[in-house]
Amino acid sequence: MVTIDILLMVASSVAVIAISATYLFFRSVRMRPSNSQSDESLTDMASSLISVLATAGFVVDNSLAVLRATNSAIALGLVSGRVIRSNEIRKLVRSAKDSDSTHEVEFELTLGAGGDVRYLHARAVSIGSGFVLVLVEDSTDERDFETIRRDFIANVTHEIKTPIGAITLLSEAMEGALDDPKQMHKFADSLRREARRLSNLVTEIIQLSRVESSDILSSARPVNIGAVIREALERTVVIAEAKSIDINAKFPDDIFVMGDGELLTVAVKNLLENAIQYSDKNQQVGIGVTTRNGHVDIIVTDQGVGIPADEQARVFERFYRVDESRDRTTGGTGLGLSLVKHISMSHRGEVTLFSQQGVGSTFTIRLPRLVDTSEENTHE
Repeated sequence: MVTIDILLMVASSVAVIAISATYLFFRSVRMRPSNSQSDESLTDMASSLISVLATAGFVVDNSLAVLRATNSAIALGLVSGRVIRSNEIRKLVRSAKDSDSTHEVEFELTLGAGGDVRYLHARAVSIGSGFVLVLVEDSTDERDFETIRRDFIANVTHEIKTPIGAITLLSEAMEGALDDPKQMHKFADSLRREARRLSNLVTEIIQLSRVESSDILSSARPVNIGAVIREALERTVVIAEAKSIDINAKFPDDIFVMGDGELLTVAVKNLLENAIQYSDKNQQVGIGVTTRNGHVDIIVTDQGVGIPADEQARVFERFYRVDESRDRTTGGTGLGLSLVKHISMSHRGEVTLFSQQGVGSTFTIRLPRLVDTSEENTHE
């Protein structure tokens, strides 16, 4: 979440700088006398201004012909040659041409056959002698970040309220069962389960925030993938034994990557836990390592229920669950695979999925391989 806040702050700062620069420009040019030489100076100054702003912009004359335009204005399809292609901006320019005030409009722009929609905020102001300066900001990313943040906060609030509500009810139930040891034992087990679920949720939120808000590679060090897998196996041995699941692990001890050993361990552990969680008792889970074309693949397979084809694209979303009831029973948070995705991306890698219902799933973390390193600086 820190990352989103910083990006929003940067985007807002850029917008403020653009507006301030435009305002100062308007004040300066309106004080100039109106003649052909000053008109030429106006367009030159406007062109100089829009060329240094990190936004789309252009200058039009009295006939609405485009005199100068930035590359981004052309790339967005707002102008073509000397023609304004956007109907919304043409209307905006006509309104601003004979006015002393800044005119603004927000509109949606569909790009190309793919239907990619961009949200734009345009400002236009007359700069004298019929010339109009237009600045257009693309606020799509800012909107997307705000939507992500709003949804994330809503999901976190909901997920935290559920175990807290259960803990409250269980504590009240325990008060009424003080004379019944059997019921007390049952309530205590449920209380521990909900407390563990809440603890896991908070831990994974903190881990996700760390991955999103820091540059992992700036403090990276050589990491032994074999050591990462051994630690991940150690952390999942209890839940594997509880379901009598045999984990078949085969990996070399001389494969290294650059990164954060603890975060990579969390990613592998999450894949193993996911494989165990969605497997029936007495089945097998496999984990192995392959290398190819300068990359390391950490592969986790299971013989579980598989994932429906129409849900596979969503399994890496925050709080998305393929099987709500199974996750609730096992204490899953819905953040495990999302964390795997972000950890992989922060290490310049990726995670992929192949799954078939009734057969099982295979998750693969692919990372850039580090060669010619020393074992003395590895993660153990």
